[in-house]
Amino acid sequence: MRVLIAEDDTDMLDVTTYALSKYGYTVVGVTDGIAALERWHVLQPDMVLLDVNLPGMSGMDVCKQIRASSSTPIIMVTAMSDEDHVVQGFECGADDYVTKPLSYRTLVTRMRTVIQRRTGEAVVQSSNIARAGDVSVDLDAHEVVKGGTPIRMTRLELRILYFLVRNAGHVVQTSRLIELAWEYEGGDAFALKTHISHIRSKLQLNRGEAGYISVFPLVGYKFEIARGS
Repeated sequence: MRVLIAEDDTDMLDVTTYALSKYGYTVVGVTDGIAALERWHVLQPDMVLLDVNLPGMSGMDVCKQIRASSSTPIIMVTAMSDEDHVVQGFECGADDYVTKPLSYRTLVTRMRTVIQRRTGEAVVQSSNIARAGDVSVDLDAHEVVKGGTPIRMTRLELRILYFLVRNAGHVVQTSRLIELAWEYEGGDAFALKTHISHIRSKLQLNRGEAGYISVFPLVGYKFEIARGS
């Protein structure tokens, strides 16, 4: 797997590159944000590790640029673990974050988890059909099935659920979910919250169960998958 690392501390970049290579990853390292974006365009890596404070272009801005056109898994690396920076990273489209000093064993575990969210067997995607656990959403047939039982949903409810299921186990930021579901300027956070409430009611799932739609305040929503999936 190819990993692009953007880290302005050259010593840390060297150590991280060495550590990840020992785990079998092919690593390309850069030391500024502009180079990170340029190398991403050329390499199209399987994973990007972005330091928050990069010269030239911040890690947050690089993340936004990548996420505008790609679902490449992104993990933010920061020395700041306060809630504001964590929320900001998720709002930019990051899949996860880790704080310095790094535990490379933990980092690799988080990387594998993010990749599994994107490509794991727990989520099956084909054409305009998305499945996670016992929930299946077919956009073309306008059909939602849970445990073999069809569930009636409005067009917007179906589209919202479809994009959540496609990203099962991963937080979809609110603005992105609105953009995907409405397809035009007409949705807002309050309307989305109302539709999410209706979807939860129709799926009849409780907090903590696989398939429950969790809310992450100021960030977005996540369709939960079974632990270990």
